[in-house]
Amino acid sequence: MGASTLDVSAEASIVMHTGDTLIFQLMTWNFGVNAARQNLPLYPTDVNFELVSAPMSGAAGFAATLESADGTASVALDNLTFSPGYFQSSQYTGAVSVLNGHLNLSLLDSEGLFSGSSVVLALQNEGPDVTMGLTPYLLRQDLYANLSGGPLSVGAIPGSVALESQDDSVNSARFHGAAILAGDSEAPEPQTGGLLLGGGALLCGLSAILARVSRRRR
Repeated sequence: MGASTLDVSAEASIVMHTGDTLIFQLMTWNFGVNAARQNLPLYPTDVNFELVSAPMSGAAGFAATLESADGTASVALDNLTFSPGYFQSSQYTGAVSVLNGHLNLSLLDSEGLFSGSSVVLALQNEGPDVTMGLTPYLLRQDLYANLSGGPLSVGAIPGSVALESQDDSVNSARFHGAAILAGDSEAPEPQTGGLLLGGGALLCGLSAILARVSRRRR
């Protein structure tokens, strides 16, 4: 079955089938810049992230993988589930579902992951089909990631978002305006706290994501 990768950065919501992966590019260079100014270690040792979506019914299970942009280093998290939450902003106030994740990194892992200017966070749906997104915000505005090490804590800057799916025909029909980016015939200072929506600019494009996708093992 052929796999496809689509740019969904401009989508407000998507349906993720079992096995689909949502791939977020996060710009992380700002941690090293701020650390250097303060004479602190250049790489974060803790990563926290939150993905906000409209309320979901039933259990949705995800696995998360944080990878360096070149795909040479990665750290995985399993058994992540959405929990109920409440969101208040100028454009949306009400109930939401929130996926939380935390990674505590060794110095070696941290250097391998953050030696470049960005990382990739891949969230794979291991449960039933789910609708992801919080209208009117775009998918790339639904993820908030925080990097910390010692006394320093900064937000990662959200970049592009891609959906990797085995079901090429379904996604081509669903996203008429979305580009199919890759195929595989074989198979401000950003926010530093919790649920604060910021319109993260679409930075950098998808070259790092595509490099990562071509190497990802299923």
